[in-house]
Amino acid sequence: MTELLQQALQQVARLSESEQDAAAVALLDYVRQMHDLRLTEEQVEEVRRRRADQKRKLVSHEDAKQRIARLGSQPRP
Repeated sequence: MTELLQQALQQVARLSESEQDAAAVALLDYVRQMHDLRLTEEQVEEVRRRRADQKRKLVSHEDAKQRIARLGSQPRP
């Protein structure tokens, strides 16, 4: 276990039982989602292909956030 995780668990141990349960649910949810976030072989190959493309267009973090925000505001079919 890392030192940072140990520190986090020590702080959680000081919380009330209900707050500890909430923290445990959040941590378990995080771990479950990490296992669900797997790329297929096709997706891995696409990432490799795009990274190898010397002419790929990169966008700033701010531009990416704006593009994502626009996608979220579009009506779904």
